[in-house]
Amino acid sequence: FGYTDGIGYLDEHRFVVQFEKLIVGLEKLPGYQRGISIRGAPYDFRYTPNTDVGRQYMIRLKHLIEETYELNENTPVMLVAHSMGNPYLVNFLLGMDQGWKDKYVDGYVALAGVFGGAAKAIRSLVSGETEGLPTIVVNPLTMREFERTAPSVFWLMPTPQLFPDTTFMVANGRNYTAGDYPALLEDSKIPKGNELYDLVKDLPLFDEDIGVDVYCFHGRDQETPLTFNYGEGGNFPDIQPTTVTGDGDGTVNIRSLELCKKFKKLRKYMTVTGFLATHLEILQRQDVIGNITELLTKRSVEREVR
Repeated sequence: FGYTDGIGYLDEHRFVVQFEKLIVGLEKLPGYQRGISIRGAPYDFRYTPNTDVGRQYMIRLKHLIEETYELNENTPVMLVAHSMGNPYLVNFLLGMDQGWKDKYVDGYVALAGVFGGAAKAIRSLVSGETEGLPTIVVNPLTMREFERTAPSVFWLMPTPQLFPDTTFMVANGRNYTAGDYPALLEDSKIPKGNELYDLVKDLPLFDEDIGVDVYCFHGRDQETPLTFNYGEGGNFPDIQPTTVTGDGDGTVNIRSLELCKKFKKLRKYMTVTGFLATHLEILQRQDVIGNITELLTKRSVEREVR
């Protein structure tokens, strides 16, 4: 914790790149060094901020930001989050008083934020999600056993406030919207499903007033799961659905991504499309990395002028 070893790649064999290319880009700037001015704050993605594990993480994150500030001659810290790290960071900032944020936080870069949830979370809970791995290699129903125990998957279901009328699941003649989650979880035979949903349903994924400058980047124009049709029959939910897609970054639906435009202190908003525009690949885009390094350079010059 505090180092970059756990955030550069998603796997120990370094096949799946996460923040590594951004870190390499930052290292080209004067004074940026891993473990001192480039810090990592990995979290256990199974848990939400209102669990014991999540609360302990928030304490460690606060201490890390303060330590980084002191290690770098009392320089405010630019926070960078990707995917579910964004709602985690939103909850963290909501818990800090404005004086603390004014002192320690220079701003917040939001990458591919799941600010209104993602329909894929529903498929994860109902019939399993393999995250792109072939089903002949990974059985979705095997993945489902784990996914149904993680509070975070329930937290990431699309919010009723943002998606009041969208049909996310069709099964045995019934359409299910975000307003039907209790019935959806019950009909999908998810053990303790409603208990876990009750734990997270009032935990925000987004808040427009977090008290810091925000710089937002996300992909679009990628086929993104939206509605899952399980048809008729007695094998539900132990079958795979027909998936209808909509706009988004391949993982997060566009309406959820675009919530970042509503931050009160939004300073930059940029969308990308085409090559390397998907949820994870955006971290490898040179134009996005270039915008972040340019931002940091500009902020450094502004501090020197002051």
